[in-house]
Amino acid sequence: MAIMVAIAVAGWFAVSCGPGASSAERPVNEEEAALLAGMRERNHGADPVAVRISVPMDGETVTADGYLDWQVPMLYARVPDAEGAHRLVQAIPGLIATRADDAAAFGELRVPEDGWTTRQMLSGAVTPLETTIDILASSLFTLTAAEADDPAELAQQATWREEGVIDGEPVDSFRAPIMVETDTGESGEQEASPEALYSLDADGDLRRFQVNTGEPNLSAVDFLRDVEFDASGLEATDLLGGPAIAPTAVDEDLAETIAEVREGNWEDTATVDLTVPTGDGQLTTGRGSIDWRTMTAYLHLTDASGQRLFLARPGGYATLAAEGDEPPETPPTEGWEAHALADEDAAEHFGAVETLVFRLLEMASEEADDADAVAEQAFLLRVDEVDGAAVNVVEFPVAGDTAAAAGQSAFRYHLSGDRLSEVEMMSYYGVASAELSDEDFPMVEIPWELAEQIG
Repeated sequence: MAIMVAIAVAGWFAVSCGPGASSAERPVNEEEAALLAGMRERNHGADPVAVRISVPMDGETVTADGYLDWQVPMLYARVPDAEGAHRLVQAIPGLIATRADDAAAFGELRVPEDGWTTRQMLSGAVTPLETTIDILASSLFTLTAAEADDPAELAQQATWREEGVIDGEPVDSFRAPIMVETDTGESGEQEASPEALYSLDADGDLRRFQVNTGEPNLSAVDFLRDVEFDASGLEATDLLGGPAIAPTAVDEDLAETIAEVREGNWEDTATVDLTVPTGDGQLTTGRGSIDWRTMTAYLHLTDASGQRLFLARPGGYATLAAEGDEPPETPPTEGWEAHALADEDAAEHFGAVETLVFRLLEMASEEADDADAVAEQAFLLRVDEVDGAAVNVVEFPVAGDTAAAAGQSAFRYHLSGDRLSEVEMMSYYGVASAELSDEDFPMVEIPWELAEQIG
């Protein structure tokens, strides 16, 4: 909605009065309204498409090549920056991920595994070009829908502007609303949606999409439908959720496996590799251990503010400034800043890192869960292949979790066979991850005064 407001604030001066304005605008006829009404539904079932983005910026045109996956939806592009270099950009609704350029990977339609950071769309942008890309990318995500739009509504709101030719194909260009839900104003009436230009060929396929991003000329996305490519590598980076999901009910065997996962951890220990997006362009990384025998998490964390040790037990957690890359085998005895969960100010200090670590502590139980209940509530999201073995990515509720639609849970779990190998958590700045590897190690000796505070 913030993106749509930004477009509305920009206004429509560039279309109505700019050099490309048409003096022959007229209402759409019945056939044209039907063509427009079916456009988003056609996109919803379409294969990924190559795109070329053209953005006016300070009197020049910035051009970027990319690919759009309608199903996620997700945009993957190689975008010039202010210094004349390039960066790789991935976008999903609400979030942008960026990393240093890798022309070879992009040319192979491959997504590098590391080096990415995330930020919120629009609010996290720091340059005019980033803001414009945010607006344009978010507008693209409105171009897909499971059902056709109402042709009668479009017959009232859309106008035909002109004929043209794009990539050798005759097109008709229409001015029509960007089809999104809008808030009602103080009067209680529905506020008008911002508009865009849509250039459609005779089959109803979108060939060009143009929107006003505040410059004298329109920003444009050309859909290069004649470009063939292998889309198998077109996947979101892990910080944006990884490959697409398709939630389905779990079968009896998988329900039984899920029901026994937490009981299987009850007497176990594991190493933990943590990655948590904690701000625009900021990541917290960590390495350490989880000991379900004593319900203790012990990690070394690194973020923009430095390094610290992190200890957690069910009653609270504690931090201590640290050096090096690994937590010392025995935690220091002094200097810890402890936070009991029962404290009145506990919520002020409890962020994404703490939430994920405490979810790890909750992934152990003295008894197995109810397999029948799991069968009703769990979903298989996708099956990954890791080192030649199948990994089931699932979601299921743990006591206290908020109810969510299939595929929309705050947590996802990766099961390698019958073992928990990763926990993912959806957060404000992207997807946090805790990768787990089975490993035996001695119990962590927590200073007794600290243990009294955190449980």
